Amino acid sequence: MGNYSRSLVRHLQLLHPEHEYHLFTPKAIHSKETDYFFNKDKFTIHIPSSKNPLWRTFGMAKAVNNLNPDIFHGLSHEIPFGIEKHIKTVVTFHDLIYEIYPHQFGWWDRNMYRLKYRSASYRTQFITAVSESTKRDLVNLYQILPDKIQVLYQSCGDAFQHIESCQSKYPLPEHIQDYYLYVGSIIERKGLLTIIKAYVQLPEKYKKPFVVVGKGNNAYFDLIMDTIRLNKLEDFIYFINDISNHDLVHLYDNAFCLIYPSVYEGFGIPVIEALFRKKPVITSDISSLPEAGGPGAILINPHDSETLQQAIAQLHESNTYQQLANNGYLYVKNRFSAEVTTEALNNYYLKITRK
Repeated sequence: MGNYSRSLVRHLQLLHPEHEYHLFTPKAIHSKETDYFFNKDKFTIHIPSSKNPLWRTFGMAKAVNNLNPDIFHGLSHEIPFGIEKHIKTVVTFHDLIYEIYPHQFGWWDRNMYRLKYRSASYRTQFITAVSESTKRDLVNLYQILPDKIQVLYQSCGDAFQHIESCQSKYPLPEHIQDYYLYVGSIIERKGLLTIIKAYVQLPEKYKKPFVVVGKGNNAYFDLIMDTIRLNKLEDFIYFINDISNHDLVHLYDNAFCLIYPSVYEGFGIPVIEALFRKKPVITSDISSLPEAGGPGAILINPHDSETLQQAIAQLHESNTYQQLANNGYLYVKNRFSAEVTTEALNNYYLKITRK
């Protein structure tokens, strides 16, 4: 959500400098990713005068009311309590995973999300959802009227959208070349174990190395490692815990494809990152993944390792591979580029200011 917010706000200002932008945050830290926002000619940053853990939920409203903006946009599920009713409010919902997979969250987090986010969905005048899938969840789980929700797709980082290959190069071992790629947290719903089981079933001629980009430190990760050791795959599978976007671009560019059989995503950013790099994707036929993958993806049952194995084999048919790569790139360029998604949001802002 941090990447989403920074990319969205940055492109709004770049493409529409005629607007005035105010950023509300509990703290402002200088870094390579945030330095752009400290330009006082472009943004005004509002932070609390003292530490207050409830400022974002309760204290921020006073500063918003004093500013009296045309629109207040909560970029990640939340609207502060106490914003005056004449101020038009928008809230973006990325997913309702805390409702669909509550066991993945601690008791406190799960219930706080329900309290704050469900309340925000009722109190705000307008909602944007990052996918049709998330919109359906809002309608079905929170009984929000469909007309209140506008689907506005998100983009990915600029580094992935520049088709020229990145100069940065992640130092992979020499035997890890022309590999399958997985990008995401190593948690149960994202399906890495299903990939490992499918890999075991692959004919030898299709057993390329496999690079996993993501962190895991739980019982599921232990099960992954046990399965790798049991099938003697230690030399085939390479794990990367942390990586910059520029190095990740290089990994996409040198991969054979992305494999991402998640059972639930609000949108599925790695899918469009891969397609922007002209790499085909194998992903799930449920949740938001068909929206993200479009004609650049082979869709499979994420619970079935055999169909995943068959999809990997299918990608080795030359016509299938190139067709997916070309069609997928055109699909994300025309639908999820920063320019397209920013214009859609700006047009939405203009529309609701007239209501």
